[in-house]
Amino acid sequence: MEVSRRDAVYETDAVLDHLFYHPNTAPFISNRLIQRLGVSNPSPNYVKNVATAFCTGLFKWNGTAENIVFGKGFYGDLMSTVSAILLDSEFLSVPLDADPTAGSMKEPLLKLMGFLRALEYNSAPFMPELRMYDLERKLGQEAHAAPSVFSYFLSDFSPPGLLSTSSLFSPEAQIQTPPKIIDSINGMLSFIEFGLVDCSGGFGSFSQFMRPKCPENSTQKWTTRQKRIVANGISKYNPSHLNAEELVDELNTLLLNGRLNQRSRKVIVNFVSKAKNFEQGLHIAQKLIICTPEYHTTSIVINSSGNRAQNEKPPIPKRRYKALVHIMLNGGADSFGMLAPYSDCSSTTSYDEYSRIRGLAAVLKSNLIPIDAGHPQPCKKYGINDNLPFLHQLYNQKDLLFVAGIGMLIGPTEKKNWEKLYAGKVQLFAHDKQQTDIEQVDVFQKYAGTGIGGRIANVLQNNGYESVTLSVGDVSEFLVGDAPVVFLDPISGLQLLHPVPYKTRMNFKTVLHLNGPTTFMSGTFGESWSRMIHRTLNNGNTLNSALKAVEITTAFPNTPLGNQMRAISHLIKTREIRRTERDIFYATSEGWDMHLDLDDRLKILFKELNNALRSFVTEMKEQNIWEEIVVVQTSEFGRTTTPNTSGGTDHAWSGNCFLTGGSVKGGQILGKYPDISEGSPLNIDRGRIIPSYPWESLWSPIALFLGVGSIHMNVVLPNLLMFLDDQILKFKTVFKSNC
Repeated sequence: MEVSRRDAVYETDAVLDHLFYHPNTAPFISNRLIQRLGVSNPSPNYVKNVATAFCTGLFKWNGTAENIVFGKGFYGDLMSTVSAILLDSEFLSVPLDADPTAGSMKEPLLKLMGFLRALEYNSAPFMPELRMYDLERKLGQEAHAAPSVFSYFLSDFSPPGLLSTSSLFSPEAQIQTPPKIIDSINGMLSFIEFGLVDCSGGFGSFSQFMRPKCPENSTQKWTTRQKRIVANGISKYNPSHLNAEELVDELNTLLLNGRLNQRSRKVIVNFVSKAKNFEQGLHIAQKLIICTPEYHTTSIVINSSGNRAQNEKPPIPKRRYKALVHIMLNGGADSFGMLAPYSDCSSTTSYDEYSRIRGLAAVLKSNLIPIDAGHPQPCKKYGINDNLPFLHQLYNQKDLLFVAGIGMLIGPTEKKNWEKLYAGKVQLFAHDKQQTDIEQVDVFQKYAGTGIGGRIANVLQNNGYESVTLSVGDVSEFLVGDAPVVFLDPISGLQLLHPVPYKTRMNFKTVLHLNGPTTFMSGTFGESWSRMIHRTLNNGNTLNSALKAVEITTAFPNTPLGNQMRAISHLIKTREIRRTERDIFYATSEGWDMHLDLDDRLKILFKELNNALRSFVTEMKEQNIWEEIVVVQTSEFGRTTTPNTSGGTDHAWSGNCFLTGGSVKGGQILGKYPDISEGSPLNIDRGRIIPSYPWESLWSPIALFLGVGSIHMNVVLPNLLMFLDDQILKFKTVFKSNC
């Protein structure tokens, strides 16, 4: 026993040493650290210099008359590594700052910390520590609360638009959705106006416990003394200058490192000069500066003349409305716990065999609701997890079908050729890479950077359909196409900029002017930010009017997915006001990566999915639009059919999904439910099953339902012709004849 324990310790140490000293480790860590310290796209030479410092543990700086050496000379020394980052010529060079591709977008949390530091945040005596609330929702970042092991964003994320077409990464942009853009700016505007409280979207503590309460009109406006009594902290910043120009220049230095472009400086100085008193002028200067692209990025911005184009109102719709709702179960859902064999099966696909192989991960037969397969499968009856009773109801009503044995494929795949076929082309079993592949459905990047939803919208728009892509979840590659994505926060709804009740909203046109058009030599990150804020404000005004004009009556569960489905329902009800003919929605459900405690966690998330879908379908029927809606559920991969030692399952390949809608030909299990026995033809190892059907098989009939013609299917699904005809589901098999 002691020998075994000793060997386990030695083997663990050997594995850790292998990973730590692997030749890829130094450049990998170096690139990530460079990005986090402000350079999103470092050159290979820059990464090499930092990796060398990481390996040798020494960095020699020649920036002074005397050479200075940092580090203690051992592998992985962070002093030498960080010194190499901050003192490299690529980091320090002023001329390189003017390169349009230089710099980065700023991390929201670091941006906020810099703002509080520059304005000399001073804590209240009753709250000596800095406490801020709901930052994850408002900023997309909260200290010690990363949503996954991949942190807050991916290092190789490239947002659609200018940065993507320029082949530039911008990790921080992944969490910069329009709702978070508005919420983050409003939080800082609230601090300027009130101190650290939650009034008008602030980051402070809850106003219902405060006396006096948040001001509702100008007569209730707080004095400085009241702010000190109520707020968790206030700004103690006292400018050195009273003159408008000098004040703006000082704030430019503190908040923008002196990068404010001359046109914006002139605009801000003009507004400050017209202030009624010094306090108002100071607040105006602070508020306008934090709305500039220089504040949110490290770019040098060079303005051009004129204004950005305004959105035109769409024409009156000519075709009947249809919508696609895509629900992504992030983390790799264990769909063998959603749908399992029940009875009348072949010997290797029976429930008993399923139970034996899955062990603790198997759903008890008593917890399965039996259904007829309705289509040739290895079993005549399967069972739906009893935490999904509404899926069972829809299935029996012929409005829901399952697709079994589906997953990411690049062509017909067998056990004997899968490793050779996928080597160097696809990173199977990796969350981030497989999420990209599932959401893009373009593994060979024929239409690089676009998603399947975005391409469907592109084709429809080009063929005369007024089409809109909308997200109530995170930023997703699924929706990336030619048109900008519309975002709506499912909890707070649509936020307006600077919603102080007793003040006129911050001048809409002024903020747009500060984010006006730029020259081709202007910083790419700054221009991308300005485009984002421009779209956010323009779409926000239009969408806000539409949402106020209609209400939904159905009660939705107060869960993450429930709130998202409620937001989608509300948006669908605005379809006539928005003059849209096709909507493509994206929603997410988090927490499906269940390496441990599978049974309890799966029950919770299945109930959330079931109840959110129940309310959504009820509302769609109330709106008399259910026949024009299709809901598809996906996940980046399936799970192993065998459990691990922690009561969970691990990353695998093939899985099952569902499709539902009033026009779906439900009551059937399409695809092929796999034989999961140890020696089965598609079981490669540890219960990882090769899919029988590609995602293209399901997206093809969905695209046809939305109005994509067969002639354009090669654009929507560029890899479609790689598959056999019987691997692609036919429209008449998936949808009812009357749709």
